[in-house]
Amino acid sequence: MPSCLPRPQRLTRLVALISLAAPMMALASPAGDALQRLQGDTWVNRSFSLSDLGFGDDVLLSGFDSRQEFYLPVPQMLKLADATVDFRAHYYKAEEGRTSMVLFVNGRPVHSRRIEVSEGDASQVLKVDTSQRTNGFLRFRVNWQNNVGQRICEVERSTGNVLSVSADTRFNYRFSSAALTSLADAWLTLPAHPTLMVASRKVSKASYDTAWRLGVALEQANRRVMVKSFPAPGETIDTTGWQVPAGLANLPAFSGLAQGNAKYVLKNAAEVGALVVLGSSLATGDIAVVDTALQQEIAAALDALGAQLGGDADAARSFASWRSLQTAVAAGALPSHSIRLATLGARPVIVVSEDGGAKAAGVFADVWRSAMTTREVTVAEANAPDVLDRSAIRLTNLGGSDASFDVLARGDWTATIPLGAVAVNGRMPSDLVVDVAAAPGASSTRPVASVFWNNVLLSAKRLQADGRPERLDARIPGYALGLRNVVRVSFQRQPYSNDCNETPQAFPVNVLPTSYVRGGDSEPDGTFVGLLPLMSGTPQIIVPEAYLADAPASLMRVVRMAVAAGVTPIRAEFVVAVQGQAFTPSRPFLAMQVPVDGASSKVVVKDAQLRINGKNAPWIDVNGLARLSTVEVTSAHAQPGLLWQPLGAQTATQDKPFVLNRGDIALIGAEGPVSWVDSSNPSASQPPRAGESAFYEWRRYLSWSVPLVSVALLLLLLLVVWAYRIRRSRRKSS
Repeated sequence: MPSCLPRPQRLTRLVALISLAAPMMALASPAGDALQRLQGDTWVNRSFSLSDLGFGDDVLLSGFDSRQEFYLPVPQMLKLADATVDFRAHYYKAEEGRTSMVLFVNGRPVHSRRIEVSEGDASQVLKVDTSQRTNGFLRFRVNWQNNVGQRICEVERSTGNVLSVSADTRFNYRFSSAALTSLADAWLTLPAHPTLMVASRKVSKASYDTAWRLGVALEQANRRVMVKSFPAPGETIDTTGWQVPAGLANLPAFSGLAQGNAKYVLKNAAEVGALVVLGSSLATGDIAVVDTALQQEIAAALDALGAQLGGDADAARSFASWRSLQTAVAAGALPSHSIRLATLGARPVIVVSEDGGAKAAGVFADVWRSAMTTREVTVAEANAPDVLDRSAIRLTNLGGSDASFDVLARGDWTATIPLGAVAVNGRMPSDLVVDVAAAPGASSTRPVASVFWNNVLLSAKRLQADGRPERLDARIPGYALGLRNVVRVSFQRQPYSNDCNETPQAFPVNVLPTSYVRGGDSEPDGTFVGLLPLMSGTPQIIVPEAYLADAPASLMRVVRMAVAAGVTPIRAEFVVAVQGQAFTPSRPFLAMQVPVDGASSKVVVKDAQLRINGKNAPWIDVNGLARLSTVEVTSAHAQPGLLWQPLGAQTATQDKPFVLNRGDIALIGAEGPVSWVDSSNPSASQPPRAGESAFYEWRRYLSWSVPLVSVALLLLLLLVVWAYRIRRSRRKSS
């Protein structure tokens, strides 16, 4: 719209506006503007795949009507933005007929698709309404339906149409760190691969103790942790692909970082401060052990950067404003046993005091975490409740839904259980009790419910299907345990009436909220499985002094092995052994490269040479191995334990989580155990069945000993009779 003012008046107004803006323009600077933009950018992105939730393999759906439900964790109160499910799947259609796929979020259909061709991509990006959250989860369901028969009774014979749901299916969202106000939500929104930050390569015993406990707690909460130290001048970093704001790129502290070198050596503390300002993952963390050393290092880096900005008044003011928000390094030491939600750079970070590792692991356990609704707490005690029912934990508390769902031919109910949620107080998962209810169907054939633990069939039952609760119970074998455990209850119906005149329709089933998993005690039997409950109690974690001088690398080894051994970080005792001296254990133990006094060992490691001794001769003796490690069950001074030793100078970091659940010796590589050795009786480690006492363990021996004893008694009786007759005949002859 053209201006109605005369031209001279317009020029006069323009000159006035320019004169008013001149002081503001004089005050502004490119560096100041860039710092303000960095300060205002508070958005944090998160992405979690099904593999992060415990689904190691793709999920296959087939048959006439197949359903699979997934539970995606979300914070309870935090407002989320741009939430999507990046559904990734591939289908194969070998038989003609109507085939369709329907996707649901919280019971509402969000996408439907008819499958026409023989093979193709079924991937779809779905926008998600996060306003409805059930117990901290979103329910995502996939329905795969086929109708390929000419008559109703031919439908179930369809077996060639399959939908493969990729384990890389992702749940994505973002949130503003300014809206993050509670420790509970901060823990739930940690990335799938969080960074645990310590002060430097060399740390104190207290900081090391806290760091390994936090690492184990993160791993047991389905987070794959990486340990890093705060960068220092002289370290080499990779700056390839970095985007440094134009207003900062010409400043000395930022110019080197803007070059994008694969091997850039940090020149001074100001460049370290620049890393913090840019929010680089190298200088910030998702969770940090805040001791005096770390506070001093961050303060020195920011002081050096501030000194370089002193010549630019606007940049100095913007930097001072930005620095006031860095609550992770607030003045004064963090109170003892305290946990705080803070900010470092542009990222939220959970900071834990130097002595707060055990307390933090306790409050972030499933039973207490939701109560952490504030930004800072000081913890006096945080232990798992010792309930009367042997640590029974309801499946609905671990993510399983208590809502009913309809099943036509087959439907699956799942829940993901972190091992750390049930491995407490010296107990490991031992019994699984699943209560179900099913409505009658059109067919007289009763439905079947099957219970799986990590795809291991534990129990199955033909249901009465009268709408009343029915129970399936099973013993959980040690070999089925994993760091993340997927419990699956599969319902299968015969969808047709006896005369095949009725159109099949779905009828409801329900996994009831009374279902639970229970932990049980165990006695050591010389196997990893027998030792797991003891390691979840109050074991000793023993490391050499040299580990404290190389904290990031050694912490990764300790965390991975502690997780594999089932160590609960709340009550374990941390011991630093004197270099070169054997340690005498007083509890069940995990010894990391520490000689244990009185320990018997079949495994002998010398540099890259491995020898495993048998009774009479070595089982194996080989030299030249590298990037492997060994762990074995042993005992010393009447205490069972584990010995861990590396092969060669470099030990591969274990990329995938695992649990020591087979045999008594394991060789471990980057992908986890590469070889298991069971030098004991393999059947001796099999657990009793559900509901049976420890006396059941003797039944396998009684199964063969009772006949033997009976024969022996019969022979003894015959001998007695024979002796009696001989004695009687002698008396008559005399």
